[in-house]
Amino acid sequence: MLAVWAVAEALVPMADPVWVAVVFALVTTLPLVVSRQAPLAVLAVVTLALVARAATAAGPPATVAPFPSLLVAAFSVALHVRSLPWALGGWAATVSGMAAAIELRFYPHDSRDVGSALIMVFFVTGAWTAGRLLRSREVRLHESEERVAERARQAVAAERLRIARELHDVVAHSLSIIAVNAGAAVEVGRHDSERARAHLDAVATTAREALAEMRHVLEALRGEDDDALAPQPTLDRLPELVEQARAGGLPVRLSVRGQRRTLPPGVELTAYRVAQEALTNVRRHAGPAETEVRLTYGTAELDLEVTNDAPPGRADAPLGDGPGHGLVGMRERARLYGGALHAGPSGHGGYRVRLSLPVEAK
Repeated sequence: MLAVWAVAEALVPMADPVWVAVVFALVTTLPLVVSRQAPLAVLAVVTLALVARAATAAGPPATVAPFPSLLVAAFSVALHVRSLPWALGGWAATVSGMAAAIELRFYPHDSRDVGSALIMVFFVTGAWTAGRLLRSREVRLHESEERVAERARQAVAAERLRIARELHDVVAHSLSIIAVNAGAAVEVGRHDSERARAHLDAVATTAREALAEMRHVLEALRGEDDDALAPQPTLDRLPELVEQARAGGLPVRLSVRGQRRTLPPGVELTAYRVAQEALTNVRRHAGPAETEVRLTYGTAELDLEVTNDAPPGRADAPLGDGPGHGLVGMRERARLYGGALHAGPSGHGGYRVRLSLPVEAK
């Protein structure tokens, strides 16, 4: 539209030939098509064309179309040039070109007064400022989109870590029980078929439970509704967990202190998983060591402690963290709910895992 307007004005009779006016109109308007890709180059072309035309014109032409082209070029520089110094340089070049054109009597009606110059500077500054404000808005929107994308990536990474931790809990615990019971069944099968059958029953039960939990994880990955999934384990299943460990050959006892009360599901799941992981580590690193699971319901805190004696025949070999994700996962679970987990030697070659989770007093 600006090119059509400029060409139409160029056809008005003036001192210079019509073809010169038409070429000038096209030179000052058509480059604006690529002002997004090369804003500084377009501004340079329009400004130089305007100054050159003003310097060589036979008289003041009756056209104002080149000036809107200059405003558009200044707006494009402010909008598309990332560097503020370069964008300011574009504004200065625009003002200089406008001033030169006015001084050379290119402005209609041969006006060279200070008021005309100030008005033109005002319009140039307004166009440049509008472009810079729009660029600032686009930058903020882009940064906001990047923050949202980064949070989404962090959420995906956290979810992958959670799933890896859940799979580790389920598979390590269940396979440990299966391995112990299968070995016990082989050991006693030659002379005590009833005990061997009991161990094999434990293997079958544990395998079914592991498969069920694995299905839950896979259903969650497929985006199934949570209502279709079985509830996550709570502290009501802690005795069952201890009994499974005992059936697997670990001499473990459970003691509960305080009054049982319903806690947030995440707190109960965290305590259950920590106990599960701690018992798995005892079997893995300490074998059939005497172990105690102590759960304490405090007024403002839930405490869970899993302590094992020295492994038989290894009185100076405490349980270590190892290269896996066991203690790391337990600490992450504790931090998630504002708690703390401490793990280390308990003395005499034993090991202690202690979890503290804040809970609201009832």
